[in-house]
Amino acid sequence: MSARLRVGARAPFRSARSTIARGARRGLNVRSLLFAFLACVLSACAAGGVVEFESYKTAFDNVQSTSTSILDQLAQQERWLFFAVNKSARSPVKFDPDLARYYTDSVDPPGTASFRAALATIKAYNDLLYGLETGQTAQALSAKVAALEASITSAASDASGLIAPAKALPQIQVAVATVNGLFAELQPFLQLALTARSREEFHDFLVQSYPIVRRLLVELRNSTSKIFPVLTAAVVDPANRVGRSLTAAEQSKIDTYRKLLADWVVLIDTTVKALDAANTAALAPPTLVDQVTGLTTYASDLDTAAKSARKNLAALATK
Repeated sequence: MSARLRVGARAPFRSARSTIARGARRGLNVRSLLFAFLACVLSACAAGGVVEFESYKTAFDNVQSTSTSILDQLAQQERWLFFAVNKSARSPVKFDPDLARYYTDSVDPPGTASFRAALATIKAYNDLLYGLETGQTAQALSAKVAALEASITSAASDASGLIAPAKALPQIQVAVATVNGLFAELQPFLQLALTARSREEFHDFLVQSYPIVRRLLVELRNSTSKIFPVLTAAVVDPANRVGRSLTAAEQSKIDTYRKLLADWVVLIDTTVKALDAANTAALAPPTLVDQVTGLTTYASDLDTAAKSARKNLAALATK
């Protein structure tokens, strides 16, 4: 129970003891007072758990914001590299409607789009966990599932159309296909969740779909090895083309990209641990035994890594 009572835990106990003392002076039944005391204890535990969840949810929302900025960088570099590799795509007499997402910067190119949709899926799952823990109604949870289902359906459709031969970079085709496969695995669970009418049914959905959501995080982590050469291509390719060494400034920019992705890996690794803990806490049956362990610590770690990533993003803006 210690973790659930970490924040603001003493006041409820003092209040409970005061209630018992007042009741004893008034000659009230001791057994009734004991039940009242236990109710206060359980209330304190629940409040502490919600505080931990709120701390984690806030930290993850910050991670989402930082990840969005990293993916904004990827979108620019993915588009640049695509046209560097496929010079005919910009022919003055040719327009390929299937390449619309590369021609315009109003939407993401395929790799970035899939990674961003994966992050949105994880955030939606987080919101469902939070909703279950904080007692949101089945109707509110159903709306979250509907939004998640629409997002995944759109992302899967976009990805399948954009990873055809010559329609996406080889560096990201495998990663996009893997993420798209995970979206497909989630679809049957989402269809069942859309028919859910009780919190218990949403509980079952979260249990069944959690392994896939976790694998999405792991896939994002693994995809950083494919993202790195896309991010650095605009620096490396011009030097390679003329056979010269990188300048000190160019090497510094590449090092900053490496640090940025390293920060993102740390963010993802910590999110996996935090999501494991949050999932265990939200899905466990209510009990006096504490179920929330370390969420505030993970939230602090997420904030630290996010700050480091934002620092490197700011450094890239000046290079």
